[in-house]
Amino acid sequence: MRAAEFVVEGKSIRDQILADVKQNGGDPNDYFVRFTNADKLGYSARQIFSRTPDVDDPKFDVDYIGTSHGKLALWFYPLKTATDTRRQIYASEQPYAWLVRLKPNAWLQTVRRGDTKMLPAPDGKERVGILRLSDPPAAIFFKPAFDVIGRYYNYADRHQRHGEVKGPPPPTLFQRIRGER
Repeated sequence: MRAAEFVVEGKSIRDQILADVKQNGGDPNDYFVRFTNADKLGYSARQIFSRTPDVDDPKFDVDYIGTSHGKLALWFYPLKTATDTRRQIYASEQPYAWLVRLKPNAWLQTVRRGDTKMLPAPDGKERVGILRLSDPPAAIFFKPAFDVIGRYYNYADRHQRHGEVKGPPPPTLFQRIRGER
């Protein structure tokens, strides 16, 4: 993958995501955004997975963020949540952002507080995950049922030169005694 595919210059990632949604068309509810520090998306070795209980699991709760129990899953934010400038969402400071669109034959079960029943998918669709209506809402994919629409690399906000990232090293004992720093 070339670096040119990631770097977005002159526009914020939010502006580029919205431009790609307009260009590709379709229902905005079918678009989801993921923020990550890994440059590959999908069910690959470089992705950080979490485990999440499905609706039929006894430990399932809309507000529970599982990490050690349940199915392997990738989490995404709905487009509306990810592009809302009034809200700070988890991992949005990570340098990579991914815009994906739900495949036409895929279906996410909408889950609210108190739901414990797994619903069958509508005709012609396959159940691939859940859409948690918590705060903030999250789409949890148990299967890779999305197409990658855009990849964005946030260079300006995340990366700095080496000396600026960690700052200068702390002064040594002798430098402090001499009053050099």
